[in-house]
Amino acid sequence: MEDFIRVIATVMTAANALVAVVATRWERPGRTMDMRATVRIPGVIRWCSGPLQVIPLAFPALVAIAPSWTFTGPLNWPPVPIVTGAGALVWAAGISLLVWAESVMRGYAAVSGATVGHRLVTAGPYRLMRHPIYTAMIAVAVGTSLVFASWLLAAMAALSIALHLWWATAEERLLASDAQLGAEYRMYASRTGRFLPRPPRSPNIGTG
Repeated sequence: MEDFIRVIATVMTAANALVAVVATRWERPGRTMDMRATVRIPGVIRWCSGPLQVIPLAFPALVAIAPSWTFTGPLNWPPVPIVTGAGALVWAAGISLLVWAESVMRGYAAVSGATVGHRLVTAGPYRLMRHPIYTAMIAVAVGTSLVFASWLLAAMAALSIALHLWWATAEERLLASDAQLGAEYRMYASRTGRFLPRPPRSPNIGTG
């Protein structure tokens, strides 16, 4: 089992590194955009956001290097193959969604708020949900915790859900009240889900 996990960890490490490099290049132009309004981020949120996003991406590298002390111990539950497989699928779905969303969002993924000349992005996964990048990061955190049977990573995944829920709420509040984007954003929000696609509404059928 340890050799199998090391192989999975190596594959995940390579994929995570590639995605991180590509996403950083896509986001780079956004770091120089002029902001009109930004989300006010409490210090504790700002302090927690980095580790909660980086550790699930970096952890597979630690397992690939030293599986004996990162995959077994008091902070792990006994691995179950079906759970490991499910975790790998969730992680892969998260990575795929992250690449898709970043490729569409590009520079806007690097900002939290509204820029000068901001346009609303509604292509790709944004046709279906408002925060696919947050969904992807949550899926990566959850999937990684399942693959490596880690209570520590599971706790971080729970915190990641809370963090991204706060971030999404704060961004939506700002954009919905923005003088330039507000009306368009509220209409967009009414037809899309937050983290997952909104189920289609059944048509009203008269009975009499």
